[in-house]
Amino acid sequence: MNFFHQKDLEEDYNHNSHVKAYYLHHLLDYFKETRINIYEINAVFDQFLKEKIETETINNEGNIVNFQKVIEEVFKLLKDNKKEFYEDLKGEYLVDSNMLKSKNNEL
Repeated sequence: MNFFHQKDLEEDYNHNSHVKAYYLHHLLDYFKETRINIYEINAVFDQFLKEKIETETINNEGNIVNFQKVIEEVFKLLKDNKKEFYEDLKGEYLVDSNMLKSKNNEL
């Protein structure tokens, strides 16, 4: 995690892009492997935080850097765009596209 944080710090205008990509990558993997109903997006996010990731690291200066705000930004983006997100998950992540269509209509 420190590597991605350092890469972001090296950029002229730091948007935490590398850190966000790191968390999004692991979150997408978690959606694929979890046994939690992925339509319960808040439950998935909660378990992801508990089981899969660290929310902080120690930087090169020895200071603790917390990424909770960055993680919440990623979660908010996905929650605010659930319909599009679930549509993008079709295929490799969601095998039953009929179930997806009916769920999307409920969103």
